[in-house]
Amino acid sequence: MTGFWGDGGAYGAWVAHLREWGEGGDPDPAALPALRPEDWAEDTWHRLAVHLQEAVAARFDHWSTALTAAAADRAGAGPGAFGRTLAHSRTGLRNLRRFTAHPGLPEHVRDELGALVDESITRTQQALEENLDSLAASGVPSTAVELMRRELRDNALTAVLAEERAPAPGRPRASTR
Repeated sequence: MTGFWGDGGAYGAWVAHLREWGEGGDPDPAALPALRPEDWAEDTWHRLAVHLQEAVAARFDHWSTALTAAAADRAGAGPGAFGRTLAHSRTGLRNLRRFTAHPGLPEHVRDELGALVDESITRTQQALEENLDSLAASGVPSTAVELMRRELRDNALTAVLAEERAPAPGRPRASTR
């Protein structure tokens, strides 16, 4: 049996993709079918929205954990190490933003997911700034904190927000409702 009831159709393809991607995998986004607002009832869209949000949040958490580990590994590595770590970490943010622009998603979904990711990036940049304020208040030498602050600002995570949120490569397949 094929179609919606046999293989999960477009919904099943997206959910399987989101689970793998959310867990840090690298499934091919070009294999995802295009989704149209008229494809499903409101409750089905709501369930898919939950899967989308959970996958984006999980992927962002993976990115955040990797940034924290990389920054800890580079601690004390000298001037520029923190900045290079930040600059390198923006690749993961670009990938997140690219996914939210997937052409298979309806425009309003792309816009909402993109706004969610962009807000998370902004909040993370702010949290890093606040962490530096806490370091300064805890007695870490001001020269060290100011060096890190300069590197943070020169290599801001929010720099990706000025870039186009281009979709992942590939062209979505036709919907298989």
